[in-house]
Amino acid sequence: MRSSASEPRTLGQGLVPLVNRLQDIFASAGLRGSKAVDLPCIAVVGSQSSGKSSVLEALVGRDFLPRGPDICTRRPLLLQLVHTPARRGEPEEWGEFLHLPGKIYTNFEEIRAEIEAETDRTCGNKAVSNKQIRLKICSPNVLTMTLVDLPGITRVAVGDQPEDIEIQIRNMILSYIKRETCLILAVTPANSDLANSDALTLSKQVDPEGKRTLGVITKLDIMDRGTNAVKYLKGEVIPLKLGYVGVVNRCQADIAERRSINHARKLEADFFASKPEYADVACSCGIHALSRNVSTLLADHISTLLPDLQVRIMRERSEAERDLELLGPDVPETDSERAALVLSKLERYAQSLQAAVEGRNHSLSVDVLEGGARIRHVLQEIFVRGLLELNPTSTITDEHIRTKIQNTAGTKAVLLVPEEPFEQLARQCIEKMLEPCKQCATLVHDELCAMAMTSLTKDVTGVYPHLADALEKSCKEYLTQGLRPALDMIVNLVECQLAHINTSHPDFIGGPQALIVAQKALKKHLGDDDDEENEVPDVPGKNKKKNVVDKENIGAKPTTLEKAGEWVTGILSPSKRNYSVENGTVKLLSPPKKLSANKCETPEEYLQVMVTRTLLDSYFNISRGILADMVPKAVMHFLVNSVGRGLRQHLIGKLYQPHTIRGLLAEDPEVALIREQTRTRVEALSAAALTISEFKSQLTVTSSM
Repeated sequence: MRSSASEPRTLGQGLVPLVNRLQDIFASAGLRGSKAVDLPCIAVVGSQSSGKSSVLEALVGRDFLPRGPDICTRRPLLLQLVHTPARRGEPEEWGEFLHLPGKIYTNFEEIRAEIEAETDRTCGNKAVSNKQIRLKICSPNVLTMTLVDLPGITRVAVGDQPEDIEIQIRNMILSYIKRETCLILAVTPANSDLANSDALTLSKQVDPEGKRTLGVITKLDIMDRGTNAVKYLKGEVIPLKLGYVGVVNRCQADIAERRSINHARKLEADFFASKPEYADVACSCGIHALSRNVSTLLADHISTLLPDLQVRIMRERSEAERDLELLGPDVPETDSERAALVLSKLERYAQSLQAAVEGRNHSLSVDVLEGGARIRHVLQEIFVRGLLELNPTSTITDEHIRTKIQNTAGTKAVLLVPEEPFEQLARQCIEKMLEPCKQCATLVHDELCAMAMTSLTKDVTGVYPHLADALEKSCKEYLTQGLRPALDMIVNLVECQLAHINTSHPDFIGGPQALIVAQKALKKHLGDDDDEENEVPDVPGKNKKKNVVDKENIGAKPTTLEKAGEWVTGILSPSKRNYSVENGTVKLLSPPKKLSANKCETPEEYLQVMVTRTLLDSYFNISRGILADMVPKAVMHFLVNSVGRGLRQHLIGKLYQPHTIRGLLAEDPEVALIREQTRTRVEALSAAALTISEFKSQLTVTSSM
């Protein structure tokens, strides 16, 4: 569009064109909605047939807006009016659309036709759209200002209009006027009740005190005879801080007969001159007064908002630059550049995961455990503590031990401290530690896999999704490779414990010492002379009972089974007879199909159980301590420490290949689009910041002259 920098200054020519240039910058960059910077503007709001279009045409001095019985304005029309005194050899008045840069319109009928055509391109025949049409009109007959003409408020869908047309239009209007940077030009016809004005009703929703709203009362000349709008114009009905301006529109006959707007302005002046009731407000009424008022309000509004506007533009540019940095650069074009990029991402990822394991991340949480601290928690708080709680010997009853002793003895008599049942029971207890030991390695592996995913940074996941997937997959493959030898080592550690029951271990209690312990326990419970009744020893798996013991018979050899039963009466229950005696004849009974071991019938048998249990407890504690120490070491060596030892080399070997690099850097089209949009936003905000800086510099130079 043409520049008017060298032309004489008019009201608002400095600030309003500045905002116009900013609007053009953002519009050319395609920044709309939430991505656009809220610039100062004046939104023209009114219901259908309120005279809104006539007011805008009167401000321009030319017919150029679509007309008709239906909704004529179906897209916001951003109208930039620029005061440009006529110059020799150039058109006096002309218009230019932002979507057709460089094309000059001097015929305003063609401007109307292009507005209709551009509306239909986006909206079809009946719909509405929030996408702006931007029109700049330069003329010596206008004051510099910028207005946004919004669709007229309607209540009922007509013909082929969408059923929700009222909601669409109201939402569109509110999206503009809710901004604090927007002044509201609320247009209401004088022949309607001001209290029911659609324009004022909407404006009060967002501007309840009327600080940003200028009321325009139209159609003063067609009010009922004997009535006037003086109370409206004086703000006595609905007060507004910016007040009201009354205007007289062209009648339909004037429009149909194509009478000029200058003619309409003359008729408007005659109307106010001939109506004494408007004498007090006549100086603030009419199109000339409205034009001066709007231009002055906009210039003052921009002047107030300019410092904050510059700060917001600078802040949003910084945010956009950060967003662009996070999105990363474009995919390099040459093979060497792509290879270098992939290599740097691989090394950075490996370093990030290793730092997480070692607790060297700079962004560690203060609320929860992360990284290596979680692994230590698994090894010490979950595995070691859990293993120390495991005690398989507590689930082995005396009957189990007695059965094992008899089974291992076979046809032989049982010695006092049988070795074979102890070793078999010890192995059974040790085997129960295998699963928790293997679970320890699996839990640490799962923690490392979770860390592998969280170590992927946004500059990889958000920009190169294929590379991110490949990194995570390859890292998990590597961790699984480390899990296998860790599990193998754990199995070997347990099997080593099973392979040799080392009864020569310095911490093992040993048979003689276990026998002494068992004997002391038995004597303690059987050797009390003071009580007539004594408790049996506290044997795991047995209930305590009160029993009478003949202390003098301890150690005496019973001559018959009955004497033996009396000797241990109450301590050990007599076994069930496997024979019967009838008429002096003994009849032997067949053993049952499910045969249980004999219960302890002598102190020796009872001591066998106690000694075996004591040996089991001692040896299991030794094996458990060894595994509690060695399993975490195996996990650390084969799994955790392997991250720093070989992950980088593994990733390079798997991913840093000529035939895979291009695919790894294949970018998501959506990300590429976002980057381009963000780059455009940065450029637009930079251009806007430069425009404001240049404007302020010119003001400084001008003020110093």
